Amino acid sequence: MNKQEKMEVRELLQQLVRDFGLLQKGGSDCCGITVIQSHIVYELDKTPNISLQTLASKLMMDTGMLSKQVNKLVEENLLSRVPDPNDRRYVLLSLTDSGKAKADEISGQMLKYMDNIMNYIEAEKQKQVVESLDLLLSAMRKNDGKGSCATR
Repeated sequence: MNKQEKMEVRELLQQLVRDFGLLQKGGSDCCGITVIQSHIVYELDKTPNISLQTLASKLMMDTGMLSKQVNKLVEENLLSRVPDPNDRRYVLLSLTDSGKAKADEISGQMLKYMDNIMNYIEAEKQKQVVESLDLLLSAMRKNDGKGSCATR
């Protein structure tokens, strides 16, 4: 890939992040929680009963910053903390019934948005989009942020 093509990929990724980030902000705000909180709710919906440290690793966040967001979600009765049965020094995080309803609400909005987007892509090319994004994400994970100031 030549320099111009690399710059084009970078520009496309920048635009994708911005456009999708704006969507998440709007989608999350109308559900009454922040973007970071929506990521927390999303991860706990996929994987309930995980520790703060595991969640921080999944979200690539500092545990201190994550803990503040978790506390807000606990106060809003969207998350619960229960002692880890294997080690009482730790707690496990899960969605409450209200948190599950919030996750479902956000998921419904996101699915609707994705459906709207995919309607602009020819049906026979939709699978190609998913495969290409999966390939790119896999390569990015293998690279582990090497050479990028954005991931330090």
